[in-house]
Amino acid sequence: MKKICRVLVTLMFIFLVGCSNNSTKYKSNSKEVYMKNRVTYFEDYGYPKPTMKVGVALPYLQATSHMKTGKFLNRYSEKKVLDFFKDLDVKGYGDNSYYWRWYFTVDKNTYSKGIGKALAQASKSRYNHVYTLYNGKWIYKSLNYNSLGTLEDIIVMERGKSGVVTYLLIKGSNGTYLLKGEYTVRKVLGLNRTNLGKKIELHLSKSGTGGYSKKVSLKNPNLLLSGFLAVEKKGNHFNIYGGGYGHGVGMSQYGANDLAKNYGYSYSKILKTYYKEITFKNMYKIKGVSKNIRVGLTTTGFGSLDHRSLTMFSTSKAEIWNGWMKIKLSPRDKIKVIANGRRQILYVNGKKRVETVGQLNFKSSNKKFVITSIRRAQRKTRYPIYRGKIETHLSKTNAHRIRVINEVYLEDYLVQVVPSEMPKGFGLEALKAQAIAARTYALNDYLKAKYKKEGFHVRDDTYSQVYNRIDTNEDTIKAVKSTYGKVMLYNGKPIDAKYYSTSCGYGASSQNVW
Repeated sequence: MKKICRVLVTLMFIFLVGCSNNSTKYKSNSKEVYMKNRVTYFEDYGYPKPTMKVGVALPYLQATSHMKTGKFLNRYSEKKVLDFFKDLDVKGYGDNSYYWRWYFTVDKNTYSKGIGKALAQASKSRYNHVYTLYNGKWIYKSLNYNSLGTLEDIIVMERGKSGVVTYLLIKGSNGTYLLKGEYTVRKVLGLNRTNLGKKIELHLSKSGTGGYSKKVSLKNPNLLLSGFLAVEKKGNHFNIYGGGYGHGVGMSQYGANDLAKNYGYSYSKILKTYYKEITFKNMYKIKGVSKNIRVGLTTTGFGSLDHRSLTMFSTSKAEIWNGWMKIKLSPRDKIKVIANGRRQILYVNGKKRVETVGQLNFKSSNKKFVITSIRRAQRKTRYPIYRGKIETHLSKTNAHRIRVINEVYLEDYLVQVVPSEMPKGFGLEALKAQAIAARTYALNDYLKAKYKKEGFHVRDDTYSQVYNRIDTNEDTIKAVKSTYGKVMLYNGKPIDAKYYSTSCGYGASSQNVW
């Protein structure tokens, strides 16, 4: 979902690229077809229409305008879309984000190399989102680095009501390819330095600043910031103009900040702006819902669920147990767990205590453990502190690794999710909105039992929600406590409360993204 503080910014001077009359010429769009909240150009360009299924529509996650006019983007002209993303003065909710508008330029030879490699990679990892034109039809086909050849054109073939790209055509000297979905578009057009072989800078701008920032920019993001973009072919270069950061579905976090601070919106009004026809309810009154949530912890850098080892301690008395043994610990006793290919091996203060094929359980009297084998970005403490209980298991995928699970009271979980997802400076009402969105998101994952086979409900990374990345704070604790248990429902059921960093001025409907 969605991440405000995860991208590193770099101080650099930049130059502005002016508008030109030599931009890509688009064919007449008199034959455009508008259906299912999409505008398509396949007939105009003489390409067959894809027969792939459209995503499932969720009534509460529909396209929304975040412009102060309330109007939607004119998608019937790619020239107007391009002008919209070039406009650095356009106003909307959340336009104080540097991700409001962005731009980069790449020469054809460099982009041929980068897109050629990215296409080949995506055709294998996301095979049902990359298609090859063959005998007048779009087919699945595994590609290699030379399948593209020289990049000839990049053409938007379809957009959702919000302007998000749903289909993008990549034309090369060796073949023509179609990308489905905003994530695949962002991945293939991404500026992976290994693929491109050179440094490319992505320039950023807030609204009304008169130009792209000379201090804040991004270098070679592997994934483009969003699928809200337009393409300008100019001489031997491709210029990509876009807006927003994230998938664009649900609540814009910068928009929530803007609405709360500058327009006096309460948390409930913010949420009803982004999620349609919702009601609120205390989740703990929903039948079958526990107050605890089980979180699969990843390694440093949120790299993997498989840990080489776990090292930790508690500042209070603690206990380790499983079905056949129990060990009592004093405060600050050092715990270490590794796997030897067949069993977990437990060490306490450097001394081997247990070998077992079963799980190990850890609890402390203060319900806190300091895990020293995981590093995050805490400043108040050197290592992350995890509330609740800890469990370890042998990994099902690697006998020399262990899995680590944190079972925690859901309200305590949120105290460490909200600051990881939204800055403290966004204000209390925006933080309350974030707390309810995060609680609802967690409840939805809990009920879906997506990770049931893994033994937990959610991960601690962007596959779920980022958990315990930075220190918590008083404002976050207040936001969580003041919205205790509150979740969003649609037709009596918890919603899938998607959220993301920054809008481009419009929010996408779920079926046009997934």
